[in-house]
Order: sequence, then C-alpha cells, then structure tokens
Amino acid sequence: MRRDPVPAYFRIYQTLRERIGAGRYPVGSRLPTDHEIMAEFGVSRHTARSAVEELVSRQLVRRFPGRGTFILESDPIRSEWSARALEDLQILDPEARFVLHAIGTLEPDAAPAAAAMLRQGADDPVFCITWSRVRPEGPIAYCAAHLPGALGRRLPADLGSRLQTSRTIPLIEKHCGVQAFRVRQVSSAVAADAATASRLEVPEGTPLLLLQRTYFDVEGTPIYYSDLFVRSDRFLHRIELFRFRQQVDLARTGPVD
Repeated sequence: MRRDPVPAYFRIYQTLRERIGAGRYPVGSRLPTDHEIMAEFGVSRHTARSAVEELVSRQLVRRFPGRGTFILESDPIRSEWSARALEDLQILDPEARFVLHAIGTLEPDAAPAAAAMLRQGADDPVFCITWSRVRPEGPIAYCAAHLPGALGRRLPADLGSRLQTSRTIPLIEKHCGVQAFRVRQVSSAVAADAATASRLEVPEGTPLLLLQRTYFDVEGTPIYYSDLFVRSDRFLHRIELFRFRQQVDLARTGPVD
C-alpha cells in the first residue's frame, strides 16, 4: 500500500484551517480540545497537538493556559500570501515549443551547486534534464533541472517523449513516490556564460534573468532544483500572489453608495 506523503497532523491542520476560513469556528470561539480532535480524527495526542501548534504558528489561533485555544481575528497586514499553485510558476507561452537537450545521470562532482541544493552527499549522483523553450523567432529560455539520483532512477525509460506533453514535476510525483508541497524561487540577473549564450543565441556576457527554483516535499526535503535562464527581451516573467485566506471583501466595480 502506498504511503500518504502528507503527515496526519498536517491533514488535520488543513481541515481545521478550512473550518476557520468557512466560519464554522467563528472569531473568538474556542477550538476543539486536543481530546476532541483525537476522538474525531482517531489520532494520538501528539498528532492532535501538532496540528493545533501549526495553527498557532500561522497566527490563526492562540492558546490560553487553563482556558483553551481560541480563534484569532486575522490581521490583514500580516496575512499570508501565496502563489495560487505550484503550476503557476511554469512558462506559459503558446508560441513556444519544448526542445529537449539531454537526460542522464551526472557524476557526483559534475554539478556541485545543484548537489548542495538537493542536500546530496559527495558520492551521490545527480540526475539532470536540460531543455529549452523556443519561439519561431528563437529561444526564450534554457533550463538545467536536477533531482537526486535515487529519484531519477525511478523515472520511466521513455521520459524524453513524455516531457513533450507533460511537465517534469507531475512526472516525478507520479513515478517517484514523492509530492511537491512548496517551491522556493530566487530571481537574479546574471551574465550569460559561453554555454548558456549558445543555447539562447545571444552574445556571451548578455544579461539574463536567472530563476533558481527548489521544490520541497511536505517534510522539507528537496526533490528538484533548476536553473532557468530567461531572455528578458523575449519573455516577461509574471507571478500573481493571492491571500492565503479570503480576508477581504471583493472589489466593487460600481460607485460606493
């Protein structure tokens, strides 16, 4: 039987958070006790307490010794913001086609920066996929993606053909028994080295946008790291952020009475 990659405490936290957002537990009301959570979800006291502590850490509730745990009024200044989904970080360009360059396992010392980001040991191999997005007028982005060798070995033999119609992360989730939970992106400007300049058809030293992305599972273990080099003259990178909880009224298009 396949193990659920999401810990029990986090599933309970998500359920309680949804109830708070839906108003089932109004602001100022008491959250169910640890014993009530244990009875409802059939879990240990440690699991129930961990779920509540997750709510506490996100400032959705507050514990008062001897009284219980109560729902807090949300602070719009401190409310969390998040990308709507991990999939929102992909390059969406209907005119750009996917061009695969290489797939394979690298020697342990061939990609030290990627190995470090993936927390691989000195003797651990790294699996690498390189590809470009190409418009009719030329390439817009070049990517070198890496994942731990142990995960790379689980990917299907026909990965190259599958990447023509599927994205990398869903394939990793499907075949490697892991699930992406969050992604960290670091953006910077870099000068194109000789190899990247050749891929993007620009002179060496041309300024490029570099998007470094690390995907983590729910336990914080990195499962994928990539360097995505983008020609800013051909592509604008956009990300929309949304409030983690619906805490504001919808904007009205008409005049205010």
